[in-house]
Amino acid sequence: MPKNTTLVVAITQAKSEPWETIWREGQLPTWVNRYRNEFRIVNTSGIPMGKLWTFFDRVHEKNRYKSQLGKWQGRADYIFLPWLRRNIPTWKSLGTHETAIEEIQIQTNSSYIFAGRRLLGVIKWFVEQTQEPFLFLTTTSSFLNLRILEKKIEKYEKNSLVYAGNMLGDGPRKFVSGAGQLLSRSTAEVILESSRAYPHRMLNDVALSELLYSKGIVPEHIPWSWLRSEEEARLYEFENSANIFHFRVKTESYRRLDHRVMQIIHSRLLSLNDKKLISY
Repeated sequence: MPKNTTLVVAITQAKSEPWETIWREGQLPTWVNRYRNEFRIVNTSGIPMGKLWTFFDRVHEKNRYKSQLGKWQGRADYIFLPWLRRNIPTWKSLGTHETAIEEIQIQTNSSYIFAGRRLLGVIKWFVEQTQEPFLFLTTTSSFLNLRILEKKIEKYEKNSLVYAGNMLGDGPRKFVSGAGQLLSRSTAEVILESSRAYPHRMLNDVALSELLYSKGIVPEHIPWSWLRSEEEARLYEFENSANIFHFRVKTESYRRLDHRVMQIIHSRLLSLNDKKLISY
């Protein structure tokens, strides 16, 4: 049983490459293994797609970022909205298997267009199946120092409306990146109560922000550090960034090497922790 009773960490993962390698060779043997006996950490995913769905999903996601085609595709997506809003998907436990980490499968497919449904499904699971007052939603390409996050959470009242993480966006209504969203249980309950107003036509992190803005819940900025290569991880001054708990690890190489960057971060943090220069 985890010792920490304030926080659940839910990692969203696609059951395909390169994310399987990043999970098994990056996250799992580093920070997840270090904290798995102290914090409740779960791996969440959707139902794997067949070849036809996979092809459609890739084309749809690629077109989303094209100015004209993306605009017309977005209008066509309105056809799906009533179906996407009809309910919040349930979940199924996949057990722990050889990883010793709890795996939860949200009962909707793992396509981009259903990302909002999977997000709502994870939040529903958190509210209905856990007791901890805080949830941190993250992705496979993240390295977390939960010792620092634990300290940051201490400043919040358990019943407060918390929506925090690294904020993005150029306009006045910024949003918290989906790579790392801290929610209190009270905020999660507001999301579920208002789930039919969730704007599925948007990217899921922008959509969550819009929903919460409409309920008067504004985001709080907690900065991350983004390490894009093994070299950046070797040169990064961790001892001068002792308040950073979230390292975004999304390499820019053709072959994703996030797992190697995570191994370097883990090794360096262990060394600095042994010297009592940081807490890890």
